[in-house]
Amino acid sequence: MTSEKKITSPHGRDLLAVVGELDAIIDSSSDGLLICDADGTVVRINPASERINGVRSGDVVGRNMRDLLREGIFESSAGLEAIRTGEKVSLLQDSRGRKLIFTATPVFDGQGHLVRAVVSENDISEIDRLQRQLEEQAALKDQLSDQILAMQLHDLENRQVVARSPGMVRAVQQAMRVSKAESSVLILGESGVGKGLIAELIHSNSSRSGRPMIKINCGALPESLIESELFGYEKGAFTGADSGKPGHFELADGGILFLDEIAELPLSSQVKLLRFLEDGRIMRLGSTQGRTVNVRILAATHRNLDEMVAQGRFRHDLFYRLNVIPLAVPAVRERKECILPLVRHYLELFGERNRVKKRLSQAAARALQNYAFPGNVRELMNVCERLVVMSETELIDLADLPADISDLAERRGMADAGWGEGELLQEVLDRVERTVLTQALSKFSNQTEMAEALGVTQATIARKLQKHGLRRER
Repeated sequence: MTSEKKITSPHGRDLLAVVGELDAIIDSSSDGLLICDADGTVVRINPASERINGVRSGDVVGRNMRDLLREGIFESSAGLEAIRTGEKVSLLQDSRGRKLIFTATPVFDGQGHLVRAVVSENDISEIDRLQRQLEEQAALKDQLSDQILAMQLHDLENRQVVARSPGMVRAVQQAMRVSKAESSVLILGESGVGKGLIAELIHSNSSRSGRPMIKINCGALPESLIESELFGYEKGAFTGADSGKPGHFELADGGILFLDEIAELPLSSQVKLLRFLEDGRIMRLGSTQGRTVNVRILAATHRNLDEMVAQGRFRHDLFYRLNVIPLAVPAVRERKECILPLVRHYLELFGERNRVKKRLSQAAARALQNYAFPGNVRELMNVCERLVVMSETELIDLADLPADISDLAERRGMADAGWGEGELLQEVLDRVERTVLTQALSKFSNQTEMAEALGVTQATIARKLQKHGLRRER
């Protein structure tokens, strides 16, 4: 009785089982695999290769690749080229609207004789499509960034940083200094003082000026949306998220993110912002993978963050990270020297837009300079636009000003005149006239200069001096 000897692998496994396992692995590969012998005859082709080449295994196995090329069954053969050269070969082929890549690797036996050529095949059309899609998205992102930058530059050209008062000069000087750094900046000041303009000044003078400054008003977005707007979201992150969307952090990559009204940021978003400030990484909603972005943070608020930290409404660790460089912008009432230059700038700007030319009377100019502007520069801009549009003549006078400004001017004028109850108007006018003439006598050397400064004739000056019994001291 004879016994059948079982063939085993070096590791003791049934060789037939090993071969079957290798066949299963080859057939399950998503990459196409085609194997030729040293003469170019096809000895094996897997299902992925059948699909890529549009052939069936039974039609090509056992046939020489040269015959298959002549019959047009294959358009090219990286395997034959590898057999010819004895080196690894890669071929790129466009076939029926698809882009295919074939990589053939020669296989040698222990004596260095070529015995096989193994061809790995990939349809890279889908990869190309995804690459084009990524490039298009990147191009759209760059286009959006360029448009944002262009709008910012245009907006900056139409606005003016007027610094005449010591406080505003100091704020502008600080902004210029910190623009060269990479530190976070916290811009403090009342609503409407121009915190956004200071942020634009920092951006335009920084090394990031070639990239946009993305602005987001933390107080203008609902709490449910602010995280997705800041950090973006992945497809399926929430109902209606049919595709992913980059957030403002990603849009600002390489540039600056300006978080206006930072005090309104919800505590949950404050945690994520703090994490970014610590490691420079963000995570989209619905994602488990972090992203590194290169963004400088500028923040602004009109609130008292120290009080909010004490009340537990703002994280103290985030406050310290943002408050690296605090920069205070003074209110308009604290920078009287800036008011008239700002008014004239905006009258000219709105005048050009409406194709009209406007100028201020001395009385109107004094009234505007004495007004506190509780709405700060934003209110000043609105007043100037209203004056340009609504005043009927080129000269803007006291009567053209808004009631709250003109009424204040009249009350001040009455107080300055020292009008007392029971005093007649002519008596008040005479007293004011005498005061003005007395001041003019001390300032000018003769009646001609006095007349020119006060806008009357020399004869009028002489008559009024005589009326009040005034003469120059010798």
